[in-house]
Amino acid sequence: MSHNTSQRRRILLSIIKTRTITTQEQLVAALIERGVDASQASVSRDIASLGLVKIDGAYARPKSGPQRAGDPRENRIREHLLEVRSAHATVVLLTPPGEANGVALALDGLAWSDVVGTLAGDDTIFVATPSPAAAKRLALRLRKVLR
Repeated sequence: MSHNTSQRRRILLSIIKTRTITTQEQLVAALIERGVDASQASVSRDIASLGLVKIDGAYARPKSGPQRAGDPRENRIREHLLEVRSAHATVVLLTPPGEANGVALALDGLAWSDVVGTLAGDDTIFVATPSPAAAKRLALRLRKVLR
């Protein structure tokens, strides 16, 4: 059955309310069980667009509270970034366990010119930049996001 993006996202939100989903692959499988054609790439975009976070390892909507204005990707970075380190043309970002992938996805989605690409582990992200000067600019920009 074909669903448009907004329908798929509504179904995705209902799934994470009723089931513990810890990986994008589980989310794709749950969508398919409900008759929704979904790829890992589309689910990844949905997670970023909806601003989903991982709470105790499972996907969830962010806890309610005062909402920050601005780009949801920057908000995600702000909410989960713990530390910024730079070394030559690389910036290393530290997050709580399980949050690195979401922060890297948000950073990639912002398409900042100083970011060539990201590589995320569980709680660490390596950000490649085009030059040591770009790494310094990016580290400064990310430290401002933290404030």
